[in-house]
Parts: sequence; C-alpha cells; structure tokens
Amino acid sequence: KNQDGGVRVSILHIRDNGLFYLHYGSRESVSIPVGAMGSLDLSADTSTVIRPVHSSILGEKYCFEVISSENTHCFGCSSAAERDRWIEDLRRAAQPNKDNIERTENSLSLWVNEAKDLPPKRRYYCEVHLDGTLFARTSSRAVGKQSNRSSLAGDNSTGSSGGLGTSGGVAGGCQLFWGEFFELDNLPSVSQITLHLFREEDPKKKRYSRDEVSLHPLGSVAIPLADIRGRTYQEKWYPITPYKASGTAGNKELLGPQASLRIKARLQNLRVLPMEKYKEFAEYVTVDYVEMCRNLEPLLNVKEKEELAGALVHVLQSIGKAKEFLIDLGGAEVERLGEKEALIFRENTLATKAIDEYMKLVGQKYLIDTLGNFITRLYGSVENCEVDPRKCPASDLSNNQKHLREACDEVVQKIIEIHGPFPEELNKIFSSWVELCEDQDRPEIGQRLISASLFLRFLCPAILSPSLFGLTQPYPEPNTLRTLTLTAKVIQNLANFTLFGDKEEYMLFMNEFLQQHWDGMRGFLQTVSSLDAEIPMTSFDGYVDLPLRLAVLHGLLVDIIHQRDQNTIDKLHPLPSILNQITESLGPEATRIRVSQMGQAKPVYVPPKDLSKFSPHQSSLQQLPVDPKSLREQEGKTRRSMRERKPVARAQSVPHRRPGNAKHTIKRQASSEALSTPDPEQELESNQPLISPPKTSASIKRPPAIVPWIKDMHNRESSEMKTENAEFNLLDRHAQELSELRLGIEQVTERELDMAKRLEDFINQSQDQNALLQAEVTELRNLLAVREEQLASATFRLGVIEEEREEDERKLSVAIAAADRMNVLEEQFAGLMKDLHQLSEAYSSGQNNIQHPEKPHINSN
Repeated sequence: KNQDGGVRVSILHIRDNGLFYLHYGSRESVSIPVGAMGSLDLSADTSTVIRPVHSSILGEKYCFEVISSENTHCFGCSSAAERDRWIEDLRRAAQPNKDNIERTENSLSLWVNEAKDLPPKRRYYCEVHLDGTLFARTSSRAVGKQSNRSSLAGDNSTGSSGGLGTSGGVAGGCQLFWGEFFELDNLPSVSQITLHLFREEDPKKKRYSRDEVSLHPLGSVAIPLADIRGRTYQEKWYPITPYKASGTAGNKELLGPQASLRIKARLQNLRVLPMEKYKEFAEYVTVDYVEMCRNLEPLLNVKEKEELAGALVHVLQSIGKAKEFLIDLGGAEVERLGEKEALIFRENTLATKAIDEYMKLVGQKYLIDTLGNFITRLYGSVENCEVDPRKCPASDLSNNQKHLREACDEVVQKIIEIHGPFPEELNKIFSSWVELCEDQDRPEIGQRLISASLFLRFLCPAILSPSLFGLTQPYPEPNTLRTLTLTAKVIQNLANFTLFGDKEEYMLFMNEFLQQHWDGMRGFLQTVSSLDAEIPMTSFDGYVDLPLRLAVLHGLLVDIIHQRDQNTIDKLHPLPSILNQITESLGPEATRIRVSQMGQAKPVYVPPKDLSKFSPHQSSLQQLPVDPKSLREQEGKTRRSMRERKPVARAQSVPHRRPGNAKHTIKRQASSEALSTPDPEQELESNQPLISPPKTSASIKRPPAIVPWIKDMHNRESSEMKTENAEFNLLDRHAQELSELRLGIEQVTERELDMAKRLEDFINQSQDQNALLQAEVTELRNLLAVREEQLASATFRLGVIEEEREEDERKLSVAIAAADRMNVLEEQFAGLMKDLHQLSEAYSSGQNNIQHPEKPHINSN
C-alpha cells in the first residue's frame, strides 16, 4: 500500500492462449509459468497459500493470489467460476489427498452498515484487516449534511484553533451509510479482526501539502471473535477508538464522543471431515431430497429456509442432481398452489429460496453480460428519472419521463436480444416445467413459472439491488436508487404482461411502452424454455467443494433438528441417526440429536392401545366368559384320565402306541340324542382299580351274590373314592380361588390399561399443544425480526429526516437574520429618504431665494 492509499500490484491475466497452465506430468511438483518471473513450485513450500482477492483491494474482479515464503503472485480471471476452478485445481495439485483428510475452513461474512458522529463535509472509507493484513475495503462515502449546531460550533472555534476545533468535532457528528457486504472465504486461522476508518483527502490538494493524518486511520474498531463466532449473524454498534500516534494527542478532535460503526458479522470455523464420513449422508440427500424437504419445511423460519436451500443447491450441483431438484420443486409448487398461480415463487418457501440460489450460482456470468454495463453507466450518470409529480418540479417532468423510457428500453433490449450466453441448466429446467404444465393442460402456468423465476427472483432484484448480486460494490446514491426502483417496476410489469393502474398513476405514461414490447417478451420466454432454441448457451464451469458443502448442510440440519420435540425428530427417521453418525467423528463437544429407541439397534416393546383384547398368557380366558363349575369338571376329568393312563415308552419325540390299541375319536353328543344304557360289567371294568382280580374260569358264570373277596374289593373301592372326592374338593377350592385371582388380575390390568391410555392421550395433547406453542413462538420471533428490521430502517430514515430538519432550521435562522437585516436596512433607507427629502426641501428653498431676492427699500426722504 502506497502513501496515497492505493495498492501497487502486477496482475497476470489468465487467457485461453496458455499464459497460465498447470503441468501434471509429475505428482511431486506443479509449476506455473508466469513469464519473466519464473515459475511457482507448489510442492517446494508447504506453507503456500492460495486464496481469492477481494475486488476492492485491486480494483479488478475475479483475482486470486498465490502466497509463498519468497513472494506473492496475483492472477486475474474472466469470471468467478473460472477463478474458483483455478483455485481448486492449484490446491488439489499442491495437496492431491485433499478430500481424504480432515481440515478446517474459516470464513467471515461482514456487513459494514453505517457510522455516526463523524465530522461533516468529508468522505470516509473503512478497511478490513485480519491479523494486520488488508483483506477488503469499503467505497468512499460522504457524510450527511452538517447540522446547525455543528456549523455554529465550527465557526466559533475556527478563529482560535485555525481549523476544525474541538467543539466542532464533538458537536458536528453526522451519519454515514455504506451498506456493503463482504464474503471472505478460504481464510487462515484468524485471531484478530480490525476495521480502520480513514478520511479521504481532497484530490485537489498537492501531495506534499497533505498532513500526516492522511497516512494513518482516524480510528479503529476491534471486533471480539467470541461475539461473532457461530452460524447466526450478530449486529452491534462498536465504538471507534481514535488513533494515537507516538508523541501526539490522537485524533479525538476529529471524532465525536459517540463515534461508532454498526457492523453485522459472522465468523465460522467449520471442521470438514474426510469424504468417506459423508458417504451415507450424501446418498440419503441424493435419493430422498424431496421427502426431506417436505418434512423439514414446516419446521423452518425464513432465514433457515434460505440457508438450507443454498446448502442443498450446492450439494446437489456437485453431485449432478440440482436440475432434477429444481424441476421437482417447481412441479410441487404448481401442485401446492393449484388455482392460485399468481402466488408462484412469491412466497417464502424452499422452492423459492432454492431457485434464487441456483440462478445466482449458474447465472452469474449471464447476469453480468446482460446488466453489467447498464449498472455501471447508471452509477456514473447524473440523469434524473423521478416521474412522481410530488417529488420533482413540473418543469423537469417531461425530461425525467424521457430518461426513464431510455433506461427501460436499454434494459429490455439487452434482455430480449440475449447479449450473453444463456445458462444451459436454466434452459433445461424451464423446458421441463413447460412440458410438465402442458401435460396437465395448463400451458399458461409454464410461462408464469419461467417469468416468476427469471424476472421476479433474479433479474429484477439484481436491478433493484445490484450490490447484492455482484454487479457492483457500493450501495447506490438516492437518485440512482430511485432510477433502479422505477426500472425494476417497469421490467417486472412487462414480464407479468400487466399495465400500471390507478395506484401508480404517475407511471401510466409507461403503459404504451409495455404494450410495444409484449411480443418481444413472449418470444424471449419461449426461446429460453425451448431445447431447440438457436441461442448461445454455456454450462456451469465453476467448482463446488462437496465435502465442505456437506459439512455446512450437516451443521445446519443438526442446529435445526436438535431443538425440536421428540415426536417431530422421530418422524424424520433415519435422518437424525445419519447426522449423529457424522457428529461422532467431531468429538464429544459437538451437538447431538436425541434419537429415540425406534432409531436405535435395540428394539423396545411398545404396548398397543387395546392390550386387554390380546394377551399371550390367557387368550381364551379373556375372549370367553369363565364358568367355575365347568372349569372344575374339566380339571377332574383330566386328573382321572391321568391316573388311568398307563406309562408309555417314548422314542425321541414320537409317541409309542400299541398296534392293538387304536385311538378312538371322542364324539361330542348332542342334547337331543338318546342316552345309551351302560353295561354294568363295562362300568365295573372302567371303575376297576389297578389291582388284578383272581383268575377264574371263563365258562363259570357267577351270580351277583356277595362274595367276600368281591365285598372287600367294593370296600377298597369306596375308600379310594372318598379319598379321591376329598382331593377333588380341595382341587375345586383351589380352582375357585385361582379363577377369582384371575378375575382380580384382569380387573387390575384393565384399570392399568385405562390409566395408560389416558396418560397417552394426555401426552399426545400436551405434545400437540407444545407444537402449537412452538409454532406461535417461531412466528412471533419471525415477526419480531421483521419489526426489528423495520425499526432499524425507520431509525435510519428518522436520522435523515432529523438532519433535513436541522438543515431547514439553519436555513430558517439565516432567513430570519436576513429579514432582520432587511428591516434594519429599510429603516436606514427610510431615514436616508427623510434626510434626502429635507435636503431637497432646503435646496429648493435656497434656489427660490436666489431666484427672487428681496429688493432694497429706498427712502424717498
């Protein structure tokens, strides 16, 4: 950096003729011929840094530098995509194993918004220094008009100090607005972030006459890293510390006591794991991105939708699925809105944010070719395009309308004639949308999809805010901003094929212009959505760092999901488990998602709601009524059959049965059938105990007389029957008690199940209410963020109005002083006129005396 604030550097431009090329013949070294300067050996120095250079440093876009221990070389490219590709090729050449190692990516996103309490009638700019190295610079802007108090204080102090006095610096504070955004990626490890405020010197001043202050900043702001580290932006007013050189009193006299900068920043230190760690995650995103977006969208606020859409677009672009992703989202948007096609891409949905990010990614070169020259010319123009009669004199209205027509005509011609190559990816997406709508017999919706995405979400916002789309860095001046706003309105109405109405009566004169270009706009929309169109096209040739983008997407999803309730997390299965697998490699301090047992390997028993109907122990008893009497009879029969059963020998698991003893099938007897009369001998045999009777001759038929051994047998039989009846009575009591216990257990089980069901219903209601409350809290937070933005905007406008009021008060005081002076002069003039009148009268009387002198009186005597 030289003394007058510039940076002297020699930039080598990369051209197609091979000024700058890589030699991949050997993996050990990569040399870059750079003319007379020799070559850069990337393998010799492991500390070589390859990073992009912000355009504000060199005054030229799309540059990068190669910093080694010996020297620094800077190279210029023709586009951001080409620059990113060269940077990636050089890094991969220096480190071929880049995707298979863990690394840390540092990035800083910084908004330098405004400053306050600065001395008036000056132009100021800020420089962004990281660890003492200049990384970016804002444009030079003038402060607002000085207030009446500052002018008086400055006048009173000038005589004593010979310049801007202390009171002038304190009381003369004014506000200055930059509104410039800096995105600094591929940074080294940062330990200090400092913003230096400089005052731009008058270029008419001779170089040797400039004071020492111009070589040093007026003051500095040190941003604590802990305040801005994380995924969310932090905005704050930071006080400016005046610069104090050795042996001086510092610059306190140049800054007000409340001099400060409003800065919005975010510093991210992202750990990127080897690509193999993201393999399952990448496969899930590639296959299930539609289902994932459908499940996540209800959980996201506007900012989260924007970040998630951007991360998904970059990941899918690297994988090769971005076009299918956008085609699916467009079809889902049409299906969701139905007949409300006027709302297509007008709501804050994932589809809207995704198409925004994708067109910025693949359409940057097309945007610059189409609007770059127009924006540059407009920033340097002094033409006024204000056509509202309430804001401009009637005498200027005709010329201003002419200027607006010329500006709009220039933009329309550049768009319709397609001056630059159109993105091939957008052409394929648009043609797929048209085909999809034609299949649904709604061809007009296809044209609205293209118009809403290309104009509503891309071209018109770029015209309205060129600094946010990389077309320029400075925020436009009020006159230029008004011209951009009116031009964007006209182009948007042209793309929508609508005329201006009574709400914007001052724009009615542009309706004729709109009607003249409707045919051209229809032809343009048809051309860019046709695969057979003979127009120059180009495909995206940039580079997307897939491991880095997967790490960004992983961190974003973890931050979003881990705050949700368990029921919502379970519905996203298996995504939380996949994210946790990656988190395990980041260490124990990394945030994890609570995953229930349904997502784990160990299953857990979840009782059904109607458990009383299904029991693995007593299914028949719970389905049928229990009769204690029949239960006792059944148990008695079972025990008797067990006594009469003879022991058998079993071979393995097959029961043995004698050939002569066939198994008889038991036949159930109906109640209407006649009962058969039992044979006494058969009944006796059936009741005969296991004691073998004495052998008798088969031919002797004994009468039924009582024989001693038969009587003894009857006695034994009766005693055994009594013992058996006693046992049966005991079993009956046990069976009755068992049945009662079972009934009691059933009743207790039913009550427990009823209580469990009520508890489950209560939990479900509580979760539903909690979800509603969470949604309300999210909505209120979003509303609060919108209100805070509106408040900040209103505060800024109020400051501008306050400055204008103070200026009006100063003018009024000057006018009153002039009026007082005029009264004094009038009084003096009246006195002079009175004196003149008296002199005139005296002069007239003198003249009369001269013309008519008195005759002398002669006495006759």
